[in-house]
Amino acid sequence: MELALLVIDMQNRFQAVLNDAQIIPRVVKVMQACHDKCIPIFLTQHHDPEPDSIICKFWKPIHIESDDWQLIPEIENAVVQEKDVIIAEKIRYNAFYQTPLKKNLLARKVDTVAIVGCETNLCCESTARAANDNNFSVLFLKDGNASSTKEFHDATVKSMEYGFGKTPTCQEFIKML
Repeated sequence: MELALLVIDMQNRFQAVLNDAQIIPRVVKVMQACHDKCIPIFLTQHHDPEPDSIICKFWKPIHIESDDWQLIPEIENAVVQEKDVIIAEKIRYNAFYQTPLKKNLLARKVDTVAIVGCETNLCCESTARAANDNNFSVLFLKDGNASSTKEFHDATVKSMEYGFGKTPTCQEFIKML
């Protein structure tokens, strides 16, 4: 198994959701464990360059370089600049859509992605489904993803378990490394 960690949209815009779910310390530990084992880490930063995009019908746009667009400080501090890859081009829920993510994963011979981030039922789930569609195995870290409601989070975890991947906890994932 050639593994990569995908850290999805842990940005200032979603700070309240991340705080409520209390995932930040666990995600930082997962990132540190991946660094220790030389597992590549890809972080996404969502923005909305098209004000008429479908996403902007549901949410206030995130502008590139704005405070909302920045990674939260705890994640920014955990990034190793010379190793980690930031995918700042993300403009849809799915992190594979019109980004270099797939190309970067294939260049590193990755066949399995572990997913953490925000929001569970939107960007994280969409990215997990796209990973599956692109023939990557998925590890969806159930206590490493955050959603605005427990119901949304739990529904996504059940869906992931049913047909898209495994759902270890962050601690179980770290023990697997």
